[in-house]
Amino acid sequence: MVMVLFSWVIICGAALLFGKAITDSVYRDRPESMGRPDIYIITGIVFLTVYAQFFSLFYKVAGIACAVLGLFGMILCGIGVYRRLRHGRSFRFFPGYTWEKPPLWRIAALLFCFIFTLVWTVREPSQYDTGLYHAQAIRWVEEYGVVPGLGNLHMRLAYNSAFMPLQALFSLGWLLGQSLHSLNGFFCLAALFYAFSTVRRGKDGYRTSDLLKCVMAVYVVQKRYDISSSGTDIAAMLLILYIFVKWSEYVEQGERDGGLYGYLCLVSVFAATVKLSAASTAILSVYPLYFFIKERKGKAILAHVAAGACILLPFLIRNVIISGYLVYPYGGLDLFQVDWKMDREVLSSDSLDIKMFARGLRSAAEYDNSLIGWIPGWFMKQSMGSRVLIAAAVICIPVILYQLCKRFHDKEYAQVAFFGAGVVNLLFWFLTAPHMRYGEPYIYVLVVMALGTASGAAEKVSAKALRAVAAAVVGVFLLQYGWRLTQLWELEAKYWIRQPDYLSWQSTQYPLDNVHIWMPDEGDLSGYFAFPATPQRNQFEVLRLRGKSFEEGFRHE
Repeated sequence: MVMVLFSWVIICGAALLFGKAITDSVYRDRPESMGRPDIYIITGIVFLTVYAQFFSLFYKVAGIACAVLGLFGMILCGIGVYRRLRHGRSFRFFPGYTWEKPPLWRIAALLFCFIFTLVWTVREPSQYDTGLYHAQAIRWVEEYGVVPGLGNLHMRLAYNSAFMPLQALFSLGWLLGQSLHSLNGFFCLAALFYAFSTVRRGKDGYRTSDLLKCVMAVYVVQKRYDISSSGTDIAAMLLILYIFVKWSEYVEQGERDGGLYGYLCLVSVFAATVKLSAASTAILSVYPLYFFIKERKGKAILAHVAAGACILLPFLIRNVIISGYLVYPYGGLDLFQVDWKMDREVLSSDSLDIKMFARGLRSAAEYDNSLIGWIPGWFMKQSMGSRVLIAAAVICIPVILYQLCKRFHDKEYAQVAFFGAGVVNLLFWFLTAPHMRYGEPYIYVLVVMALGTASGAAEKVSAKALRAVAAAVVGVFLLQYGWRLTQLWELEAKYWIRQPDYLSWQSTQYPLDNVHIWMPDEGDLSGYFAFPATPQRNQFEVLRLRGKSFEEGFRHE
């Protein structure tokens, strides 16, 4: 636990420091709107991720990367202190936040969130994909940065995510003697703190953004068993929920500043680099683009495009280096002819496997490529709760479309973008990879939108109704999230200091040219310690080193 707390302090401190420096410089004319803890942390996380990705292009992301980051951090602190002393200004770290003594219920909720997120983070990372390739991907970044043709060794490693270099940056294995997996815990804690510190009580009125904050809490509870793992789902989905919450808040406040909405669009670009299933949220960018064109703010358009390119560029470069494709596993973006490019048949097979997995199929013979022919079978394979949720979303779509047309007629384009993004996200998820793990928050968002509009869209709901909803959400939260307390006695004494390490599976080394590669003896799980590893026995025969070491990468012969 102590190690997890230590890593959270470092992550939070770095995110706040760099996030404040960037936000205060770029949005210096909007201190009241942008000088808030959530904005600083999100901006800081985006910067740290871009930094880790760029650093991985040249060197491994470990001690030196952290040392360089720490040096820049100290320089920023020095500059900040010098400016304050020179100008003699009163210092407010969060200029957009006014401190008020929180009520007792809010303090209790935040304390509860902190304790149990910490407890859930101090678990073995049991998510299947972490043993399959997440741990391996992180270790590759820790030890080599980025390696050409890494997808040829293990095609799952071609699922490049910006989250992996960020995880490597804060795994702190070079310092603590083990690679931590506490980043998802930090994301969950930040989301819960944001939700419970800003949600309003029933008697103060209710808006759509409040329900979306409740959805953030519910989602964290649902993913509690994955918090200690290194998967990309949690970070991506929480970013999407944050974007919708913040967008809804701006609409409810009557905010007309296109720059604030443009900022959220940049966060959506970042979310897409964490997980491609979040890419559809970029449709929100239509509104700030319209606003900037209407106001003839060409510089603002160029600034946002440049910022988006900076966020996207290292992700795309890593894609090309790892797989040879701009976006894997989409072969339509085949723009580069490099000797380490993955076999086209592997890409096509992997793309089909993703669709089959999402539709609950076990063999290619079951795959139905028609537009809707697969839906009945897919629907019946869902759990009863998921079926009810999907049915609710289908019912809500006409309500949302009606509101979209109405808002368009009334020229309320920020709400048009809000409703449109909700529908587009759901359709994109449904038509690409409709697994509940990838898109459940999209369904929640659509249902909340419909509830908000049915209640009078951003109007107050009776305190009695809100109290009932809040009680139900908090009840589920307490019962399911707090249940971990009963299992604390099973925690080994050493884990009160350390975090349980990655799991390992029995593996055997096999020669490849002048090196050795690990392969699991059974199944396809290898974990973190058998490194480097691959479960692809059929590809091993055509796998070759590009040079004499792993650093030079792999090619397909």
